[in-house]
Amino acid sequence: MKIRIYVLTAFFCFSLFSCAGLTTTEKSGPESLLYLNGTVKNQSGNEITLQLKIPELKKTPNSPIGEIAQEVVRKSLVIEGISVETDRNQGVVKEVYGDTVKVETEKPAHYTAGTVLKLKIPKKVIAVVDFEVITGGREKEAGRVTLEDLTSALIDSGQFIIVERSKIKSIMNELQLSQSGMTKEKPEQAMGKLLLADLILTGTLAEMRGGGEINLRLVNVRTGQAMSAISMKTRLFKPSEMRDTGSLDEDFEGRFLNPAWLLRSKGDKHGKRTFQVVGIDSTTGSEGSRRSLRIDFNIEEGKINKFIGAENRKKRDLTFYDGVEFYVKATENFHGQFDVLTSQPDDPNKMDRWNGFIEIGKDWEKVRIPFGQLILNRGWISEGANKRGALPGDQVMHIERVEEFRIGVNVKNNPDIEGSIWIDKIRFYRD
Repeated sequence: MKIRIYVLTAFFCFSLFSCAGLTTTEKSGPESLLYLNGTVKNQSGNEITLQLKIPELKKTPNSPIGEIAQEVVRKSLVIEGISVETDRNQGVVKEVYGDTVKVETEKPAHYTAGTVLKLKIPKKVIAVVDFEVITGGREKEAGRVTLEDLTSALIDSGQFIIVERSKIKSIMNELQLSQSGMTKEKPEQAMGKLLLADLILTGTLAEMRGGGEINLRLVNVRTGQAMSAISMKTRLFKPSEMRDTGSLDEDFEGRFLNPAWLLRSKGDKHGKRTFQVVGIDSTTGSEGSRRSLRIDFNIEEGKINKFIGAENRKKRDLTFYDGVEFYVKATENFHGQFDVLTSQPDDPNKMDRWNGFIEIGKDWEKVRIPFGQLILNRGWISEGANKRGALPGDQVMHIERVEEFRIGVNVKNNPDIEGSIWIDKIRFYRD
């Protein structure tokens, strides 16, 4: 029992601290209001007890995130401590028991049992705290994707103002000092400084084969109590929606190569005809390592694809990165190229290709290419997209929707295109 109490206490403290120093992400403007019908059960002086009629919420079939958002809406329609209004009489919700609420009004009211009133409730401010991801698989981005999708669904519900975390150190220090008794400020006074949110939503996401188990807690910041729990076992995403947010850190030293790399062989290398071969070289690597990715080629323009190189077709979200860096060398001096293919969120078949250009020398050299310096590939718009069976995109770099990237050389930029290129230690970086 003691362990359970400690866990709950730690959970609440973490949630409370996480919402400190919050700033709203919604544009300033008049708060939208929600009206609920309530039947008076009894009334005495300034206190009214109402039986609320909870409205039917919009169904979201085949949308687990939408269902979770609707559960959050349903369980937070009325919360203790929030300001409400009945017949232009301002009040505060003092107690909530299911669909029964007790409201204390500013002015005495006179209602008989059975009277139907409209209860006006302001839009609530909710802080959505990062989920703890308990994962046994490789899709560690699941927690972040769930958090973002759920946040969007809560905004779309029209019931909440969403806030995000900012600096919390000073408020945490004040709260800790007040709890320790080292200041004259009472703990509840320090707590009042945290009331920049009405609710905190946090929880865990446990990945399981074929789906996930999500467990959420709604905490009323004013009372410090966990109002309700929301639990669901479901397949949260379609496979196509999952995108890798990792930094890659590919050094090719492992025994098995990540299957996202497209290794190919075209033509007859031993016959010295036009050929292109991509594979692992286990004899050399950068910075004293033993393995790297190697591309061998002997190309006549028009005999093979214009681009020669290594392709990685893992779907990625690179929002949190500023660019890519890697080591590269070649048998001759070549004009190299790095490409990124991105798709549009509303139509994955609409794509744009972006290019960055580098010089490749005969010795290992570290190359860094910022995503902001990539340029739109005009040839892709005129013919490349059609050859791939796609449509050109909106010419906006959706770095959160990377379909593939590739490193190599372009035939038309190199007059004598024969030799080998080695690539090693590829990673996405942030400044």
